[in-house]
Amino acid sequence: MKKIYTIILGMCLFLGVSCDDQFLQDKRDYSVFAPGDIFSDPNQANAVFGKIYSDLLGKYNSPLCGSDVLMRQDQGNAGGQLYMFTEELAFGVTVAGKNANYSGVYAKAVKAGNHLTNPTYWNDPRSGTNYNNINRNTLFPHVYMINSYIAEIDRYKSVYPQEDPLFWDKLKGQAIFARAWLYFDAIRLNGGIPWYSSGMDDLPALDDKSPRMPIEACIERICADFTEAAVLLPAKWDSENQGRFTSVGALAMLSRVRLYAASPVFNASWDNTGSRRWQAALEAGLAAEQAAIAAGYGTGVNDINTWDQAFYNYGVGSFNPEAIIIIPKNGNTIYASSYSNSWEEKIRPQVVDGVGAGIPVPKEMIDRFPMKDGSRPVAGVNYNAEKFYRDRDPRFYRTFAFSGCDWLGKRLWLYAYKVSGNQYRYTDGTSGDGGAQKKSKALVWKMSNPNVAVGAEAYSGTDILEYRYAEILLNIAECYAAQGKTGECISYLAKIRQRVGIESANNYGLGNLSGKYALIEAVLYERSVELAYEGKRSWDTRRWLLYDGGAGFDPGLAGANGDGLYNPDNAWGQGWKIYDGKDGRPLYTKDNNILTKLGLRPISGTKHVGEVWGYQLAIAQATEADPLASNSDRAAVPAITRNMTDDARNVAFDKLDAFYTNAGLVTENPVGGIMGFKYGMDSGTANNDRDYLFSWRGWYYVYPIHYDMYNPTNGNDWIEQTAGWMIANANGNATDVSIQDGTYFYCSPE
Repeated sequence: MKKIYTIILGMCLFLGVSCDDQFLQDKRDYSVFAPGDIFSDPNQANAVFGKIYSDLLGKYNSPLCGSDVLMRQDQGNAGGQLYMFTEELAFGVTVAGKNANYSGVYAKAVKAGNHLTNPTYWNDPRSGTNYNNINRNTLFPHVYMINSYIAEIDRYKSVYPQEDPLFWDKLKGQAIFARAWLYFDAIRLNGGIPWYSSGMDDLPALDDKSPRMPIEACIERICADFTEAAVLLPAKWDSENQGRFTSVGALAMLSRVRLYAASPVFNASWDNTGSRRWQAALEAGLAAEQAAIAAGYGTGVNDINTWDQAFYNYGVGSFNPEAIIIIPKNGNTIYASSYSNSWEEKIRPQVVDGVGAGIPVPKEMIDRFPMKDGSRPVAGVNYNAEKFYRDRDPRFYRTFAFSGCDWLGKRLWLYAYKVSGNQYRYTDGTSGDGGAQKKSKALVWKMSNPNVAVGAEAYSGTDILEYRYAEILLNIAECYAAQGKTGECISYLAKIRQRVGIESANNYGLGNLSGKYALIEAVLYERSVELAYEGKRSWDTRRWLLYDGGAGFDPGLAGANGDGLYNPDNAWGQGWKIYDGKDGRPLYTKDNNILTKLGLRPISGTKHVGEVWGYQLAIAQATEADPLASNSDRAAVPAITRNMTDDARNVAFDKLDAFYTNAGLVTENPVGGIMGFKYGMDSGTANNDRDYLFSWRGWYYVYPIHYDMYNPTNGNDWIEQTAGWMIANANGNATDVSIQDGTYFYCSPE
């Protein structure tokens, strides 16, 4: 056991460097020490676990990009960041083009392992001939490492008692928390897995054939770990240990796990108001809220300014009452990619930092945010899409930047104009014809830290808020919604809106919501606004099957002519589906599924729309310079800042309106407009690229066992494949669902 422990521990330790908090600082190479050396000294044992934190969380380098080890689906893969398969970001924003597997074209569609480029699996076959291989980016090596750490604590804590009688318990609680988090990320990506959690005694042999556990059994094991961690951990740490896992964090994770388990992706009984899984999720949420309040969480946000500042205005070692789980960052210039927050680098446009392009906002997100009174925007009734910035939810002005906004002393202007050669330029600071492609009338501004100096974006030390207090409130609201408890649900949604300063009239704009489905839809809507760009939307779209509502989507039936135009209506309700009417699962169709119940349209078959402001789009300018740079109406627009008062903002908006009108600006969708489809947000330069669309298949909700695992030389053909996927390493005809021979179903009735 010591030999195995030393090897695995060494594998972890040689990878790390320090982070900003004291508990992550480590100056010695512990890989050459035996367990007795490490666990006889609390400082050494503490430092070793700091390295485990570093290994698990070090590459968690932006709100949209988690660590390799935690296997988050938002980790970058060439052409395949899955946060781009929500309304938040468009294709081509951070990577070139789109992934063919999501374009409406069959390309190894159900061949296990071809859904993304080199994803990280719990059973990654790339280094070894068995799924229990040693690879630092896979699940089980880290589970074994943590299990051995827990076993050594149990062995040495009575031999080496510390001045703090709870020292070893706190260390063990952190290890158990980390193990539970690893397993949770694994099952929500891959479904049920084998389980090893009792220490090194159950270390599997190379010929081990442990079965995949049912999802519900995995959930109970994970929840047991978080429950035990909550008992062992403190509610808060001192200033030198801010960022360590806490009991409040463990209870909050219990709420997240229970909510996922109650959601339609795993729960075929989700539509039952008496569902025991929804009740368990509710109880977990309420317990997390109570513990958080007792520890002083939830007190930091009382208006829109404190909401905004919660993301960046707390220094190293200070307690952030909004942050349930923090990913500490240190702004290390040498190891920027692993120990810095890259968010600032992603979102600052070239006009601000001289380098970046920013993140253009799809029209779907611009139009989504509520109005000032909390009501939803309805074009022609209370909302003008041309003057989209008028009278919006306070969160709108902290989430998006647009023409007239002041970003670190630089004015932002966003509009297109034509130059010679039938090409278009854009005014966000980018040059050339490509500067006008895939653009928008707004950029993402949320979580931008004004304290990060220009030029230092690549090594920002801004901590990442992985779990906020607001999420607990939203989790509780969702459980009440699923149970059809109108008053309770609205009460928790009102708490979210009250915190950010939405007007209290008409119950904070929530009106007279009633009925289970309307309540659920309202909660999902609020989550998409409150948690926008925090890496949560892609999980919500998966767990609620928002791509197809569980009815299936077969893009091969959508059809495409020579211009690349699709009819996705033909594809909805076709192909393989989770809800197939078998083994206690309802049968969902195009006319009866989760989306039709909630009154939503499927995401599959849609595309991002990139509306831009345009100036004289049919007339080529004499020069390539900004034709409105000296416009007097533009010069009269006061600088629009994130924290200006409503009165000052409205004065600026009056001037911005005048600039838009007097200059003859128009709102243009390049796809189908004057500019042409090559400038469209989800489009390209070739005809067959003009209508990129979401083509999320039903089998993508939970990923497969990689086909290499079934190679006879690897001897793993006994592993049960995930339903919807193929076992064979073959391309096949994806229109024939009979080739989807996986038998492991992750969605089960209670």
